[in-house]
Amino acid sequence: MGYDYLWSGDQLIEETPVYADGTVGYEQSIHWLYEPGKLTPSARYEQGQLHYVVSDHQGTVREICTEEGKVAWAGRLFTWGEAEFWTVSARKEETVSCNLRFCGQYEDEESGLFYNRFRYYSPETGQYLSPDPLGLAGGVNLYGYVPNPVSFVDPLGLAASPGAAPKYEYNMINNPGPLANLPNTPAANFASGKYNSRVLNEDLILYRAGNGGGGRNAFGQWFTESPVNSVAHVRIDLAVKPQWLDSQGVLRATSPVNAVYKIKVPKGTTIFEGPVGYQGGVYLGGQSKNQIFIQEPWKVTDISVLDSWPLR
Repeated sequence: MGYDYLWSGDQLIEETPVYADGTVGYEQSIHWLYEPGKLTPSARYEQGQLHYVVSDHQGTVREICTEEGKVAWAGRLFTWGEAEFWTVSARKEETVSCNLRFCGQYEDEESGLFYNRFRYYSPETGQYLSPDPLGLAGGVNLYGYVPNPVSFVDPLGLAASPGAAPKYEYNMINNPGPLANLPNTPAANFASGKYNSRVLNEDLILYRAGNGGGGRNAFGQWFTESPVNSVAHVRIDLAVKPQWLDSQGVLRATSPVNAVYKIKVPKGTTIFEGPVGYQGGVYLGGQSKNQIFIQEPWKVTDISVLDSWPLR
């Protein structure tokens, strides 16, 4: 089986299976939906099922979620594009596929190469297979991808361009902001103390990993905009340590993680958002992993728990 691809400019908008006998499976087509001018889709539609696409600041797809917010597909890439891991939903009816890689790239499953518009890219070597059509105008290394894939992308296979790195109003050095003086200094849990604040102009659905049982367990002060898919995801990507010690080594708190809560935060609530800070050891966090802080959300009027499920 092969696929027929439909493009609208630089946007891949449809993948349609073509079978060995020449039959075209229009009913099994995958449709990608975009915001105007974007190279990374915001939604996926297949056989009546709509899924939402979660991407990082570079435009790399990280997760695909159902309309209920459950993760149906998740993936992580190492620095130069090799797969760190792929996961799909354990429920067959929620399982989806995704061959989108770095911004502007599509993986060819048979060769393992990434189609990158003007060239093919090898994630194994971190190089293109052919020289840059722009010559030296695209850089000294004619086969190179970008100088730093954390800060740059090359969606056309021609020349590096800065990724859409977010700007932050507050940071630890120049402007610590309102979180610096709160108990337990939540500003320190953001990478380099970088974060923004905003007042919600509409209700927002957030997710929190924590201890099961509902009630007060549903509310901590840290949230994400997409649901986590494993305890390892919480510990490593969100840097949630099992135990928190003070400067004297005395146990201050524990953070059991065995459930996910889906929570509706009402408009008018002030939230603080920024990258997850490194907490030592394997609790990595990172600039591309965002979190949201809400001070004492259990005191927020009309905040509500919509759903919860176990996490393993």
